[in-house]
Amino acid sequence: MSTRSQITRGFSWNTLTVVLQVVIQLSYTAVLARLLAPGDFALMGIVLGLMGFAEIFSQVGVGPALVQRKEIRPDHLSAAFSTAVLLGSLFTGLFFFIAPVLASMYKMPDLVPIIRVVSTSFIISALGVVPRSLMIRDLAFRKFFTASMVSIIGGNVVIGIALAWWGFGVWAYVWALFAQNTLMTLAYWWLHPVKFSMSWPWSAVRELLRYGAGSTLFNALNYAATKVDVTLTPLFTSRIPDIDITEQTRRAGLYERSAYVVSLPITIMGKLSDNVMFSSMSAMQDETTRLKRAVSIALRFLSIVSAPAVVFAICFAPELVHLYLGSQYHEAAPILQWLLPAVVFRTQSRIADSLLRARDATFSGSAVKAVYLALMVIGVVMSAPFGMIWIAAAISATTAIHFIMSMLLTRSLVGSSLRAQIRATLSGWVVAATVAVTCVPLAWILRKLEWPTLAILVAGMACAAITMGALLLKAPFLLGKGDMNLVRFLPARIRALPVIRRLDLS
Repeated sequence: MSTRSQITRGFSWNTLTVVLQVVIQLSYTAVLARLLAPGDFALMGIVLGLMGFAEIFSQVGVGPALVQRKEIRPDHLSAAFSTAVLLGSLFTGLFFFIAPVLASMYKMPDLVPIIRVVSTSFIISALGVVPRSLMIRDLAFRKFFTASMVSIIGGNVVIGIALAWWGFGVWAYVWALFAQNTLMTLAYWWLHPVKFSMSWPWSAVRELLRYGAGSTLFNALNYAATKVDVTLTPLFTSRIPDIDITEQTRRAGLYERSAYVVSLPITIMGKLSDNVMFSSMSAMQDETTRLKRAVSIALRFLSIVSAPAVVFAICFAPELVHLYLGSQYHEAAPILQWLLPAVVFRTQSRIADSLLRARDATFSGSAVKAVYLALMVIGVVMSAPFGMIWIAAAISATTAIHFIMSMLLTRSLVGSSLRAQIRATLSGWVVAATVAVTCVPLAWILRKLEWPTLAILVAGMACAAITMGALLLKAPFLLGKGDMNLVRFLPARIRALPVIRRLDLS
């Protein structure tokens, strides 16, 4: 099978995985939003932010190192498994003992048992790092799809919703996460079994850690930058005069849910691009011309998907919040609107992330991420006294600056000029502007007519889809020309459709 066929097939399965994951996750969190209090989400937002950051260090990048290496030996597998399990056990023990300290820092004693249970994810995830990494390396996303469905349905749908219905509160979220991690690891081993000796070959460990150290530093800084607002917001809202702990937790919960909604499209686009892009770019890491071409295609694709979607979400944010989270979260709508622009910039920055990881330039990327993190912290600290909307605006502005830094880094790695990268993103902004012209007045008119929430959203989606379709049929060059046309990367059955053939300018 050719490289293009492998990438297209892998992208198709990865797309199906991510779309179904998001549909299930949207349904799951919509149900939980009606069964749990905003304060419960604030607790879990803090815990997941801390755990996610620490988990990066708990495996020191041995998984990405397996994906990135041109060749792997059996001793690399042994080294990766032993190192991940050892560090996962240490981090689980560490968080068990420091849980009271973290709870005291946030003045939330309920965090102690939650942190202790959730910290088991370190050892559980470590046990699955080898089969998971080999799935990504081999572009075996059909197996990845099965593992994801088993874990998310069993953990979230079965365990999470059942416990929430029975009144377990925040613990429904906790045990659902535990079940999901456990089922995921078991599915990895069942679907992609790997044989290796139970040893710790130091020479192979050193080879993996050479790349893994840079990857860990890069991922840690990147994760910290993207989660710092959710983590720091509860701390700084507590310093606003005349706000008690209940109101502090409620406001933090509103912001956390807004940030979570924004993270969903980033997760979609990130997973659609990152797993496939990282593994395929690693396979062609020495071919600069092909990498430059891949960057342009990926930028065009992510821009043309994310920018119009963000404009639609901004136009209909009140309805999205009401339908998805419920009326008790209506104050989150303006927060969401100011956070949404970050989706476009953060999504497109993932391309540079995949590129520098594939080219083993993670230490250079870490410098960019360190500046990004510093700007995010400054933005949160300076804007927190003015309220949640100001925090959201600061986050979007900082993310735009980070995207510019990512483009500069891409230029240094593969020689793709800033002009070429900006040109690749323009198609998305043209489509987004056109969608705004039709959706903004439509949203205003339908609200004046007092249409039901669901009817407004359905009409808005129809308007956005018709606008995009009409524009692309009128100006198919927005999808690229020649072998850069996005249609060429669709599965053959879809390319054969008459309406799709009209978009193919190759």
